[in-house]
Amino acid sequence: MSDELTAPPPGDDDPAKATIVAPDFRAVFDASPQPLLLIAADAPRFTMLAVNTAHARAFATTPEALMGWGVLEVFGPAPEAEAAEFRDAIRVSLETVLRTRTAHAMAIRPYAVQFADAHPVERYWGATNSPMIGPDGGVTHILSAVRDVTGEVLERRSEEARTLLMREVDHRARNALAVVQSIVRLTTAASLEDFRKVLEGRVAALARVQTSLAARRWEGAWLSDVIEGELASLAEPGGYSLGGPRLLLPAEQVQAVSMIVHELATNASKYGSLSAAGGGLAVSWVRIGEGAVRITWLETCVNPIVPPTRAGFGSQLIAQLARQLQGEVVYDWRPSGLSAELRLKLS
Repeated sequence: MSDELTAPPPGDDDPAKATIVAPDFRAVFDASPQPLLLIAADAPRFTMLAVNTAHARAFATTPEALMGWGVLEVFGPAPEAEAAEFRDAIRVSLETVLRTRTAHAMAIRPYAVQFADAHPVERYWGATNSPMIGPDGGVTHILSAVRDVTGEVLERRSEEARTLLMREVDHRARNALAVVQSIVRLTTAASLEDFRKVLEGRVAALARVQTSLAARRWEGAWLSDVIEGELASLAEPGGYSLGGPRLLLPAEQVQAVSMIVHELATNASKYGSLSAAGGGLAVSWVRIGEGAVRITWLETCVNPIVPPTRAGFGSQLIAQLARQLQGEVVYDWRPSGLSAELRLKLS
């Protein structure tokens, strides 16, 4: 293309109409900050005739390394699944441009970029492929304008994650408050001081649940950690033993299991094996059947125990929580100490 437009007509002496220099469109193409490709309409090869610097830099290569190759050839004969999907989407878009003679916007797709001496970096791309129409009305070339939309995709994901987290925190906060309200309403004691101690213990157990869940980003908690957390708050070191396989409780079950252990441990510290020096407690668990677990609570007391004559709030709470876990608790009040068995299904 000529670099000069036609000079003003003869006799027109207006200085404002001096000779205008036309842009060098190849220079504009090369200098564009947007990745650009000029592609021949020679389907199915779609030869790359021009590659600007922004495009080459975006895909960690050089214009010289791409020019003369077919767009689809650069992916190789047997690309990985993600690259194959990206290649096929490009083919469909370019064929659509040839068929319709109108621009086609590709859907955003992932395609990792391999930078020198580094691992592949996740990237997301969009592109608009536009036809260049010749005098006969046919498509002679296709201009591909590529966009790196990785930042937009990651920001959208981050926003979605924040929204989900806020909903989850709201749900769990409401649930915890409902449990606290229930505990306050139903807890009974002989004196105000006893009431305060019992209430503090149950609320502290709820707080430990939140800590266990937060440690694993609300993905659940290890059963051993849940049991250890409750016993450590009420028993002396060495006064109990734990045994069982590494088992992850789903997040929605952690609170119920923790509260059951807390109630059993509280009872043991008041009346059972943890109430006097020399007593012992062994807690063990095993997987049973399909997605179920059995937790055994075995106390060994210094003095003989007397079975309770009525079910207090603690016993009622344990029964309610066990039903919530689709399980049950069976008690054996032996003179040497309580033996209890909790069976539950893992969600």
